[in-house]
Amino acid sequence: MTLRFFNYPIPVLLVTLGFLAVPFLNVYITASLYDLDFDHFNMILSRIQPLQYVLSGLSAIIAYGLFAKKKFGYYLFLCFAFLILTYNVWMVFSVTLGKKIFLAGIRIHTADIIWNMVTTTILLGTIFYFLRREIAAPYLSGMRRGWRTKYRETHPVPFHWTNSDGEREGDGQTINISRNGILIPIPKHHFLSVGDPINLLLKLEKENREPISISVQAKIVRIDKENDGGEIAGVQLFFPIHQKEEKQIYEAFLVRVFAPRYPVSNPVNFFGKDNKVCQGTLLNVSMEGLYIETDSVLNQNEVCHVKIQTRSGEISVGGVVRWSNPQGKYGKPSGFGIQIDSIENKNLFRIWIWKQRFKLFHGR
Repeated sequence: MTLRFFNYPIPVLLVTLGFLAVPFLNVYITASLYDLDFDHFNMILSRIQPLQYVLSGLSAIIAYGLFAKKKFGYYLFLCFAFLILTYNVWMVFSVTLGKKIFLAGIRIHTADIIWNMVTTTILLGTIFYFLRREIAAPYLSGMRRGWRTKYRETHPVPFHWTNSDGEREGDGQTINISRNGILIPIPKHHFLSVGDPINLLLKLEKENREPISISVQAKIVRIDKENDGGEIAGVQLFFPIHQKEEKQIYEAFLVRVFAPRYPVSNPVNFFGKDNKVCQGTLLNVSMEGLYIETDSVLNQNEVCHVKIQTRSGEISVGGVVRWSNPQGKYGKPSGFGIQIDSIENKNLFRIWIWKQRFKLFHGR
């Protein structure tokens, strides 16, 4: 994996270097406390407490995880923070009960322990704030944008792009979208590079399904290769002040696209323009759309009618295939996504959706 060092956000880079320094700081602080020089390195190591070894090991792994854009790096940081804060709370609780705590033969006063807990909490809170803010940044993305907390929905939006000088252009449909960026396929001979500005024309829909196009300024933040040899580009969107209306149109569109979607596993029967009845499994559903896993994948823009089997009865919906995925790409099984246009029994459908909403362990 190619690591673009200078593309790392500065806060994350500083946090990574900080965790990388923890094992060395442990050795240096221990040597200073016991007034040992580094010629007696084995003696210094013998003075280091087991918890310090655990935290040093965790710190090194966290630093690697953040630098290599691995999901476990962030999760281990949460474990690290929990251990540190729990230990600090235990120390404060112990001294308030009258226990005396010593470090290198010197008694630590209650005020020092409380001050240490406050500064540690502030430091870890600051690190958490910046990691959580930057976790969705382009640098933390491997294929499929990698791990993130900001949600990005798989949704095909027709687009046309041109580079800044208008010499190169291309068309296609977005793979997924978010408030700040999109993932798009690009042709083989695109001659685009990371950092290049481009102009995008996004073809959206209003609430009444009326088509509307908006022009957006954007920048290429990453280019990845697909398994089939094609390439995809992560694009960051910019809405200048004079494009306030375009931004409102885009955000209103996302509100519908990001309608709460719930995982289900209901059997369905569906048929398209040839009226041939096919079977599949409903994987997720919202008031706006649904995704069906099946080997009988319908084509994009094909009108489809679906009958969902639920414990409360059969629910019939109709809509248009907005995303056809016969190859099972982008983290989804073979199937297709439907934009719902009509619901035969709306009350039953709403009640069923309401039940899914309150099931445990739902996640986007």
